[in-house]
Amino acid sequence: MDKKSTPSQMDKGYARMLERTHEIMSKSGERLEAAVEQARDTAHELGELTRDEAELLAQYVKRDLRDMGDHLRDENDDLRAWFHMDTELIESSIRDLLFSVADQTSLQLAEFARAANQPATWHTGEITAPGVLECTQCGHLMHFTQVGRIPPCAQCHHTEFRRRRDLGQARSK
Repeated sequence: MDKKSTPSQMDKGYARMLERTHEIMSKSGERLEAAVEQARDTAHELGELTRDEAELLAQYVKRDLRDMGDHLRDENDDLRAWFHMDTELIESSIRDLLFSVADQTSLQLAEFARAANQPATWHTGEITAPGVLECTQCGHLMHFTQVGRIPPCAQCHHTEFRRRRDLGQARSK
C-alpha cells in the first residue's frame, strides 16, 4: 500500500511534474498533454507519489497550463499578466519552467485550452502555480509567489477561485 505524501511533498511533486513535462517535451518533442501524462506516470513509478496523488497533480498542472494557454490565445500577451504580479517575486525555478513550457508550446497551450472548453476554477486544498487567485464570492485576491496549496478565502472563507489576468485592474483594488 502506498503511503500518502505530506502537503510539502505534494507542492514539490507539482514542481517536479512541471519540470519533467518540460524535459519530456524538450527531449522527445512529445505533445503537451502526453508529456504531462508521462510525467505523472514517472512520479508514480519512482514511488514519489501514490497513483491518486500523481493523477491529482497532473490534473492541477493541466488546469494551470490550459489557463495559461487560454490567456496567451485571448490576450495575445506575455505571461506577466497571467502571473498577475512582478515575475521577480515568483520562485525563479517555477517561473523559468512555466516560461520555457510557454515558449516551447504557445500553440499547443492554446489548443490545450480550447480542448477544455470550460472556465478554469481553483478550489481550496488544490495546488496551484504562482499567480493571483480571486475569490468568486467576495473578490478577495490571494497572491501566490510559489507553488502552493490554496487555503479558504481569508475574508469570507469561500473555497472557489478564478485566476486574475487583468493586471491593471487588480493593482487598483
